[in-house]
Amino acid sequence: MRRDMKSSAILAIVVATMAFAQQSAAQTPDAIDPLVVQDARLASIATRMLVANDHLCRQHMPVTGIVLHSSDQYKGGVAQGAFRNGNIAVEAVVPGSAAAIAGVEADDGLAAIANGPVSELESQGQAPLRDSAYAALADLHGQREIEITVRREGVESLIRMAPPQGCRALVEVLSDRGISARSDGRVIQVSYGLASAADDSQLAVIFAHEMGHLVLEHRRRLTAAGVEKGFLGEFGKNRRLNRQVEVEADRIAVHLLANAGYDPASAAAFWRTRLGRRAGGGLLRSGTYPSPEARAALSESEIAEYLTDRERPSDAAHLMSLRDQPFD
Repeated sequence: MRRDMKSSAILAIVVATMAFAQQSAAQTPDAIDPLVVQDARLASIATRMLVANDHLCRQHMPVTGIVLHSSDQYKGGVAQGAFRNGNIAVEAVVPGSAAAIAGVEADDGLAAIANGPVSELESQGQAPLRDSAYAALADLHGQREIEITVRREGVESLIRMAPPQGCRALVEVLSDRGISARSDGRVIQVSYGLASAADDSQLAVIFAHEMGHLVLEHRRRLTAAGVEKGFLGEFGKNRRLNRQVEVEADRIAVHLLANAGYDPASAAAFWRTRLGRRAGGGLLRSGTYPSPEARAALSESEIAEYLTDRERPSDAAHLMSLRDQPFD
């Protein structure tokens, strides 16, 4: 496989944002296909979720539906013809997205973004060149129409599209075969093991929880409060506040699901499945997370109090008000 929890690989353009330098793990050609499937699934869910909940976010981006990769992500060469159209290429396109409607196809090379040739892009630190392309695309936020130039079998074509606006975030499937997901406020990561084990409804619940951290700006708030993660995060104030943000993310997740047209009750159902219990930590669950049954009950309580017979989309005002309140 080609990515680990410290690395960045194929990030859906549906979640393009400003340059976010991550170490790209060495990749091999025979590892691509299984991850392409999961990248495409997560990109489709992310497209739907990020657009539907744009009104809850303070940072935005065009949601095009393109998934990119670059040749500098791969060790030992790549499959013959994989980057025949350019060093930054389209890995997949979300069906029905702005890019799909405009005619972008898998294997198209990316030649230019707006008026800027991609040949002038520079890698940031050890991040792959693909990340710089995402940054340039994200910077087109606020334009009614955006332009890219693609190269297909030696012929360059200008493509115009009018993508919807969505929350600004990076999304990726990692090669890790474990059962894990996380968000640091800019990137939402789901392990290959978890994504491949989940059906689409379950993957949406997983994504909604991690997106909840992003929407409620938990990383910024925890950093401002001096909260530690890791081993020290299991004690005292660190543990209390780390647990608080997990509860907040579970609560807002049902609103994010409902806004995107998913059944919010799928959250409670997920936490009661074997996969949900594994994702919740199993017997070795960290003290910063409630039990899976407690998370299911919390989801049901949130729905009963705030979503039953309410107008959509939900603005989750009782939770969004927490975003600007410092942790004590």
